[in-house]
Amino acid sequence: MNKFAAMLAFGAVLSAAPAFADPIANAAGNTFVVTYANGAQARYHFNADNTFAAHTPNGHVAGTYELSGGQLCLTPAGGERACLAYAGDKNVGDTWTQTGSDGSQITVTLEAGRAAPHAH
Repeated sequence: MNKFAAMLAFGAVLSAAPAFADPIANAAGNTFVVTYANGAQARYHFNADNTFAAHTPNGHVAGTYELSGGQLCLTPAGGERACLAYAGDKNVGDTWTQTGSDGSQITVTLEAGRAAPHAH
C-alpha cells in the first residue's frame, strides 16, 4: 500500500456518522491507530493548526487537513487533496471496525496522547 493509499484508508476511518460542532476536538492531541487486514498499522496525528502527520507501513506522511461540509479533506505534502465523510463521534478509548477506502476491513482505535509507532 503506498503512502497516499494509506492516507485515504484513514480518511474512511472517520466516515461512520455525522460530524458535531467541534469535530476535530477528540482527535487533536491524540492518536488514531489504524490496523489493516494484514496486521500492519498506521498512526495518525491531527493538530489544532490543521496539520496532520502519519506513520504508515510505508513511511511518514504529513500535510494539512480541512473540515468542511461534513467532510475531512487531507492534502499530503506534494500530493493531491482527497475528501471523505467525517464522523466526529469517537472518543479516546473507542475501537471500531469499518471498510477502508480499498474495500478491506480495518480496525481503528483512538488512543490518548501522541503514541509513537511500535518497534517491529
